[in-house]
Amino acid sequence: MNDMIISDVDACLRNQVVNAESPGTILHDFQVVLDYLGDKGVVAGGKLNLLPMKAIPELDSRLSRPLRLVLKRPQLRSHPYLQGLHLVLRASRLARVEGSGDKARLVLDPFMKAQWEQLNPTEQYFNLLEAMMFQGSPEMVEEKRSYLGGGFLAPCAAAWFKIPEGGEPLRTDDLRFPYYHGVEGDFYLLALMDLFGLVRLEHAGVGTPEWRSTAIQRTPFGDAFFTLLASAAGAGQEGGVSILIALLSFSGWGGRRSPAPLDLPAIARPDEDDEPEERDGFGVWQPLFQPFFPEWRDNLEFPQEEPCEGVFVFHVSLGKIWRRIAMPAESTLDDLMYWILRSVKFDSDHGYEFRFRDRQGRKLSLGSFESLDGYAEDFEIGSSSLEPGQTLRLTYDYGASWNFTVKLERIEPPDAKIKAPAILEKHGKAPEQYGDW
Repeated sequence: MNDMIISDVDACLRNQVVNAESPGTILHDFQVVLDYLGDKGVVAGGKLNLLPMKAIPELDSRLSRPLRLVLKRPQLRSHPYLQGLHLVLRASRLARVEGSGDKARLVLDPFMKAQWEQLNPTEQYFNLLEAMMFQGSPEMVEEKRSYLGGGFLAPCAAAWFKIPEGGEPLRTDDLRFPYYHGVEGDFYLLALMDLFGLVRLEHAGVGTPEWRSTAIQRTPFGDAFFTLLASAAGAGQEGGVSILIALLSFSGWGGRRSPAPLDLPAIARPDEDDEPEERDGFGVWQPLFQPFFPEWRDNLEFPQEEPCEGVFVFHVSLGKIWRRIAMPAESTLDDLMYWILRSVKFDSDHGYEFRFRDRQGRKLSLGSFESLDGYAEDFEIGSSSLEPGQTLRLTYDYGASWNFTVKLERIEPPDAKIKAPAILEKHGKAPEQYGDW
């Protein structure tokens, strides 16, 4: 791979027009999904509340490059472009889930939608790109793979790095096809890179029984984009690119293909003792790209969620037995775990873990041991995103593996008679904690 000449990077970025069709079709196709949801939303599909399967043919026909797949058993993952668009929809928080079970609906968030409509195309493009790279996770689209450091910057950079200068044909009968360097089998990432104009995918044609790409090519904008990030990282500047330079160095770029440093705008770096910047908003790359795209002035802002007051009533089941437990909003998940064990007369000498999904569909794990998501004892129930109908899984004692299903039934108002944790109902005799031993 020949490195871009630095002047070419500068010219490419400064001359790049951002609109519904350029540098990719992400803005056009994303608007297709927004229009489909409309003001009332749609019935969500499956346990993870995805875009419904019946929407696939209709949405596909409206895309800039429809695939027109012939699907016998359609799934969202059968259409990588719609799967990727759903991921960006949830990662940007422009859509949220209302209700649960069969009544769950995928709706547009009015607060986020109002902001979105005030952004210009350049701001919309880069906010969606950051939503994908920093806020996205495989769990949002029912995938289980995890990537180094979180986010999708590293796998996308690895995929781009391996594309030869003249592109690369992909044989549809090649047994290696289900795997592509960096993104492995997550073809929705390749589809998103195509939608953002970072690469160009050639389709196998319309009417195929499943999606196939016959070729992948680099684009001038994609080359300029990744070269700028790598140069900024090499210069020690901030902007969420440290993992990229480490990855590219590991791949071999650091020795024989290190890009020459660009004349980059100065970006303030935090003191070494400062906490690392949390990726919980947009504008991470704005100081880096704004000199080339001065139209990038504003960003989406996530709503400030106020703590919920009142009493949270949980339905806790262990096999066929169940308990109904009330917890004040200021209680923690650790408190809830204690009352669950108390309801079945278990001791509390073992480790435990709660697993559930946040409002964006990402998996969270909190327990007695430190995790990337923190400790259960620091997680206040009322300050969380828990909503009625939501289910948590509690595993207690990793040796015995007692698995509880914890469903939030309702939230009573603050003036309810219940002022302290309480076991409201018991049904069924609890098992002996150490009976099998």
